[in-house]
Amino acid sequence: MLKISDEKMEIFYQIRSKIIKHKNIVIFHHIRPDGDCLGSQFGMKNLIEVNYPEKNVYVVGDPKDVYPYLNFKMDDLPYEKLEDSLAIIVDANYKERLECRKYLDDNCFDEVIRIDHHPNDDDLNASLRWVEPEAPAAAQQVTELAYGLGWKLNSAAATYLYLGIYTDSVRLTTNTTTYKTMFLVSWLWENGAQKDLLHGEMAKRSLEDIKINNYIQQNMQIKNGVVSFFFSLEDQAKLGIDDPLKANRPFVLSSIDDNKAWVFFTEEKPGQIRCEFRSNGACVRNVAVKWGGGGHHRASGAQISDPKNIPLIVRDLEEEIKNIAEYK
Repeated sequence: MLKISDEKMEIFYQIRSKIIKHKNIVIFHHIRPDGDCLGSQFGMKNLIEVNYPEKNVYVVGDPKDVYPYLNFKMDDLPYEKLEDSLAIIVDANYKERLECRKYLDDNCFDEVIRIDHHPNDDDLNASLRWVEPEAPAAAQQVTELAYGLGWKLNSAAATYLYLGIYTDSVRLTTNTTTYKTMFLVSWLWENGAQKDLLHGEMAKRSLEDIKINNYIQQNMQIKNGVVSFFFSLEDQAKLGIDDPLKANRPFVLSSIDDNKAWVFFTEEKPGQIRCEFRSNGACVRNVAVKWGGGGHHRASGAQISDPKNIPLIVRDLEEEIKNIAEYK
């Protein structure tokens, strides 16, 4: 049995109260969707539909055809003020990070809730925020919410939520993966999460993926404990990549010998380069924030416009890993 504090249960009761209060509920996900934002979004949708069947629950956004073996079908919501409505933002904070942000810009909802594990401020004008940086995934937060409130759980909700936890915890390996994570995962398994489907599909590698990963490993740079790689649009095109989302692969640089951090630079369009920072202990968030980004202690991101800044960022990361003893 999982012990949940009185303070957290009070947050759960407030979330439940706002769901009960409103007839129409719209759930958002962030741009460049991943398993956690989609898993949290669709997990929450199924939970509300099962436990409050009288509610109208909508999911909006664009799944970008990730995890095609799952049914991420979005709703076509009219662009207008929605009466008696609640917006739920999962796994995100700023409007610029959200798909379909126009609804929030124009205050189409009566209330907004944010459920997120990113330790950042927001501009959502939310009436309730539950931010828990120590959680490995927003999907774990949604799962704990359901467990704490005694909600019924169907197989679809369990599968979506397990997807979110499994992917954002890097297959249950990050330092934020705890006994709580494993308890909630076992609860999802018990309630029909299709773990074999997810494990099998995510283990697959196409020949195209193998070629791309090999190219990255052959051309990555390793210096002073930092691994880095810049994937230019020109090199992406040579490898047949027509979508920068498919080029962004920081996991390929992970856990190489005794290197302490890695950073993957993906050119998304001229003048726009995505920086993905990861580490096995150092606070890469410090470097991400310096360059206008943010995120978690060991996993953060930023955007830059000039590739000339890449060596400067790598140098900052080399300096940051010297402080690794402070974080143990």
